[in-house]
This record gives sequence, C-alpha cells and structure tokens, in this order.
Amino acid sequence: MTTYKLKNQAVAVLVVMLPLSFVGQTSKHKTPSPLEIAKNSMPLHLSETASLAMKTKAAAIAATASTVATASTAATTSSASSSTTKAPAVIPSAVASITVEGRAADEILQADTAIALQATSAEMQAAPGTYNDIPRFLMTEPGVTFDTDSRNTYMVNGGNPIENLYVVDGVEVANINHLSTSNSSGGFVSMLDTDAVSSVSLHKALYSTKYTGALSSVLSVNTAAPAAQKRHLQMDMGYAGMGAIYSHPVGKKAAFLTQYRRSVINYFTDDIGIGGAPVYSGTLARVDTHPTGKDTVFGLYIGGNDKIAIRPNLQDNEDPGYVRTTYTGNRGIYAATWNHIVSGSTLLTSQVSYASSHTTTSQVNAMQNNAPVYSDDLKEGLSNGRFEWLSDRRNYKMLLGTTFGVRQLDYMINQAKGFPSPYNVEPLPVNASDIQFNGNPMDQAAYGQFTWKKFRKLEATVGTRMQRFGLSGATAVSPQASVMVQLAKGVRFFGGVANYSQQAPLPTVLGIASNRTLKPISDVQYQATVVYETERGDHLSIGGYHKVYSMYPVSVEHPTLSLANIVDTFGQPFLYMPMVSKGSGTSNGVEVEFNSSFNRKLFVRTNVGLGRSFATALDGVSRRTNYDMPLRTNLIAGVRMGKKQIFTTRYSSHTGTPYTPYLVMQSQLQQRPIYDVTSVNTARGTDYQRVDVHYEVNLQKEGRGMKLYGGLDNALNNRNYYQYVMVPHCPGCGPYELTQMNRYPEFGLTWAF
Repeated sequence: MTTYKLKNQAVAVLVVMLPLSFVGQTSKHKTPSPLEIAKNSMPLHLSETASLAMKTKAAAIAATASTVATASTAATTSSASSSTTKAPAVIPSAVASITVEGRAADEILQADTAIALQATSAEMQAAPGTYNDIPRFLMTEPGVTFDTDSRNTYMVNGGNPIENLYVVDGVEVANINHLSTSNSSGGFVSMLDTDAVSSVSLHKALYSTKYTGALSSVLSVNTAAPAAQKRHLQMDMGYAGMGAIYSHPVGKKAAFLTQYRRSVINYFTDDIGIGGAPVYSGTLARVDTHPTGKDTVFGLYIGGNDKIAIRPNLQDNEDPGYVRTTYTGNRGIYAATWNHIVSGSTLLTSQVSYASSHTTTSQVNAMQNNAPVYSDDLKEGLSNGRFEWLSDRRNYKMLLGTTFGVRQLDYMINQAKGFPSPYNVEPLPVNASDIQFNGNPMDQAAYGQFTWKKFRKLEATVGTRMQRFGLSGATAVSPQASVMVQLAKGVRFFGGVANYSQQAPLPTVLGIASNRTLKPISDVQYQATVVYETERGDHLSIGGYHKVYSMYPVSVEHPTLSLANIVDTFGQPFLYMPMVSKGSGTSNGVEVEFNSSFNRKLFVRTNVGLGRSFATALDGVSRRTNYDMPLRTNLIAGVRMGKKQIFTTRYSSHTGTPYTPYLVMQSQLQQRPIYDVTSVNTARGTDYQRVDVHYEVNLQKEGRGMKLYGGLDNALNNRNYYQYVMVPHCPGCGPYELTQMNRYPEFGLTWAF
C-alpha cells in the first residue's frame, strides 16, 4: 500500500528548520512592474530575436550596460518572480544579442521553434503538484506522460524514458535528477532549483542536428543570469528540499551564481510509499565573464549526491516487495564555453566538458536470508570537446559543428548466481553473469544545418548528423528536413521529417557479454502542426506525429518481449537478459494545446492528446508498449487575487497503463511473481485522474520579505493505479492493484531581506 508514514519528531524538525530558512538573504522575487510584465509575456522565439540582434553589428557592440540588461531580461527572465530592479548581466551587448545571455546559441538553429514547449520559472512554480521540479512540470505538457507519482520519470510522444536528453546552458547533461540510473532519464527530483532557472524549452520533434542521440526529446534549460551590480541571497524550503541561491559580481567583467539544495522529506518520513525515503544534495554553479567586447566565457558546474535504502515489510500483506535494495550515487559535470563574434552575423563557439558518474547498487532476497540477487559498481566519465560555426544572415542561417568525446568506463555488474526470472515458469536461476568492463571508447560526430528564409514567411531547413558510437563501433547518418510557413497573421504551419539514433543504455549493453553487439536504436519522426499566436501571448496549436523505430533491443529468450514492454524494475531485481537489435515499433498521435498568457489575471494551460505506441519483438507480433496511453488530458487554471496572491488548480488524467498479467497459480505455488509472456501488455490498469491545488502569496516589498506557498496534491484522494503486483510472502493473496500517492499536503517558503 502506498502511504506516507510521518515520523513522530516531524513537527520538532519543522520548528527547528523554519528559522534556519530565514537567515539573512536578499532575493530576486518581487511583484513585476507593468513594463516587465509586457516584456516577459513575449514568447521566447530566440531565433527571431537573435536574427534581428545580429544585424545591429557595431551598434550593438557600443550599446550600454542598461541596454544589455533590457535585452537579456526580455529574453530569459522569469516573469512573475523577477525583480523590478534586476541587475544587468555581465555580457557585452553584441554577444548577448547573438548568444542570448552568453549561451552558445542553442535555440538559434532550432527549426522546431514554432512547436517547442516553453515556460518560465514563475510558470513552473505556480503549477500545482509539481513541487517546483522541472521534469514534473513537463508532465503537464501535451504528449508527455508518466507512470508513477513517486519519481519524475517522463515519456514523450510514446517513447521510452531513456530517449530524453537534457541540455543546460548549451551543455549536454546525461541526467539532471537525483536517484537516477543509466536505464532512465528520470529520478526522484531535479538537481536544479527552479529559482535558479530562467526558462525551459522542450523540443519533442525535429530538434537540431547538433544534439547527441535522443530519440524522443531535448529539454533545454536556461539558468538565471548572475547579477552584475549587487549581491543576491535567497533561501527557501519545500517538498523538493531546503537550500540557498547566491549571486554576486566579481569585479567589473564577471559574475557568479551558485545554488545548493538538500533533501528534507527524509526528516519527516522513513517511507514515501516505495519502502524507503531518499537523501540527496545538489549544487549548481555558473560564472560569466566578458574579456572583450566580442567574447564571453562562461563556466558551469552541476553536481549531486544521493542514496536510498528500500526495505520491504514482509509482515505487511499489502507490501509486494521482497528484494532489499541499497543505492548510492554521485555525479557531476564541469564545462567551459567560449563564444567569439567573428563579425556581426557570425559566431564561433568552443566548449570543453567533463562529466562523471559513480553509482552502486546492492540487492538481496529478504525471503531467503538476504541471499545476493544483484550488485553493481558503475563508474563512468566522459571528456568531450565541441566546436561550432554559426552564421545568421538576412536570407539564411547555417550551422557547422563537430564533437569528440572519450568515455572512461569502469563497470562491475554481478548477478553471478542468477535469479529466477519473473518471465520464466521454471524456478531455476537464469542469466548468471559477473561482468567487469574497463574501456575508453571514443565517440565522434559532425553535423550541419542550413535554413533558407524568405520574407519571414517561409523557412526551409535541411540538416544531417554523422555519428560514430565508440562502444559498438557503429556509425549512424541522421538526415532531417522541415519547413515553416506563415499562413496568415499569427498563423504558422510547421512540418518535416527527421531521423535520430541513440545508443542502448550502457548497463543493458554491458550487463550481458553478448549484448555488446547491440546496435544504436533508430527512429524516423514525422511531424505536422498548425500554430496560432496572438499579440497578447495566447497560443493555440493542433498537430500530429508519427514515429517509426528500428533496431530496437528485444529478448532472445522470450520472443514476445521487447525493451519497450519490460516492466518497471525500480525496487525490483535488476535482471539483464540477452538481447538483439531486431525489434521495431511505432508511435503516433494527435495533440491540441491552448496556453493563455501567464501574466493575465485569469490564465490557463490546457491540452488533450490522443496517441498509441506499439513494439514488435522477435515473434513479429505488434504489442502495446508500457507507454501506450491513448487519451491524455491536462488543465491548469489560475487566478491572480490582487498583486500578491495566485491560486491555481490542476486536473490531469490518462488512460490506464498497460501491464502483463500473472500466471496466478504458478506464482502462488512458487511464492514469486511469474508473468504470462504469452499475454504481454494485453491488460490495462484503471484510468488515472488527479486534482491538485496551489496557493501562493508574495509578501515581499522592494526585494525583502517572505513568499509563502501551499497546496494539496491528489485533493480528491483518488486511488490511482500504478501496477499490478503479487505478494510472494502471502499465499492465496493473489494479484492486486498497487496504487500511487494518496492525498498529500505541500508547503514551502522563500525569505528575503
């Protein structure tokens, strides 16, 4: 049963922690002026902004610091949470115009600007039930689904969770979440505080050729620009954690921002409904410099540590767990980016980065005197370099780039005794392996993209990416083409086709020796969308997509089983099985979305999606994937009560999740779950529905004071389905429906002075 068990000392801890969050601080949070509201309501179409700005050439270079502040604030500052006295960013105006606050122009060559999902920090913070967490906010967007309330793992347009890429200030990041694994792009909560972020853009179709393999989406995160004139300190506490953000100038040509956050939920409960509670801490640091009027150099660091111990209760007939799991992890990325303006319309970008990750997992069988089930010690590093040439002229845009990366892999995966597979009726252990892999595979890529522009009414884009995957030695060529046409005032059509390739998850590849021959997964995306935008910032879109997968990993032992319909292994035995790249699949859907301007007194974000997702294993039969949810709806409605209060409510629903039924008799006889592999994903859980409410009041005046927020998640206390489970230590119990989070209060605060 999924419940939240509060500790007896929760109130005492809260009393101790609240004063700590009121320690001397200043904040960027303040009710915006009408001028700022007008600026911030503008859509973040950075391609158009940059194109116009680059044409100013020498005039832009001579602009004053106040001009830089105005340009950068209009482009990336979060709306309702921005200060009216926000200090300018330390960036030459010419560079700011082209690179948008010193970043590597990631959005300029995005052909999908018309359909990218965009949001500011204030919009994310006002969304009920998202805990100020970026991935959870994405779950309110069209085409984005999830399977559990306890983690922020999301799926885009019927794709696998492994198919999503994160990009922070132009730097590719494998995962921005705590308690993340190599088999997923999700985790418990993001390492990035939304107060340290200015805006996000989710590209879920026909994204740029510059990105490393991502079959479903690219999430671009723009962190807040460091203050250039005065110091800012803010401390806050909420469900996602307790922390601080500090920003200050360094001399006249540099500025620094840092964020630290630590978990607090472990002080209130030992079990968040999964048999344990996470403990984590995370840090973000960013420094901006401008050595000359045509150069910016900025550094970025993101790091985190986390752990969890999952302990099933064998005395609870409603606890299906029998595997005790202990997990620890730490990860970090260091990056430096140099942008240099060659001329008023040409930009060179050089970037070096190093990413590291070290996770350990240990699993034992609690029903067999803690007999070993699985363990791993996964160390991974990636040293990467990137060089780009970008030109944005009146009639065309062109991007050329290359990347080179060396991985440092030190993997130990031990399931030496094997384990009775839930996909086998026979109780004998299978797939015993003891893998130790050390290697330094090299990845290389070259890419290009060209956009032809005609009177701002037509943009035609072609591009390609050639990438060599060092681990498998495979080479993939990924072309794409798209067109954007202005049909009428405020009405645009966007459509195209693109091919992408992505390496299978490293533990899947390295966990079984024969899996090292797995080829990169490939998909071809087709997209067509009509978008209508008003001058007030309202946005309406209607579109459809179709994705075709090939070279998908499928089981050798079970011809009905694909990587797309293997059950969620979180808290379950991590069992790797022999696989081959002979699977295929399709995903298609239609979506309607309407977003009003967030700065209105009454505002709304709503969308409806219809979609299907199927996978084919070795037997050639098309079956539902785990992500097949035919109907998805989201509605966020809010009202501003005066200048200081906001009340929002959210309704979300989706069709029940597919699942594979159990062989009940055999499972009860052997006291372990055994799936019916002849009926993979033929059953479906009950539909998911949830209502959340959120209220915030900003008591700050001239940048000082307190901002409070609170709410109620799953306000109607729906018993939402998560998955069907067997209770191995309860003979005769039979399978039952495991539910998600019950009604749960949310609260938080920010204090500034």
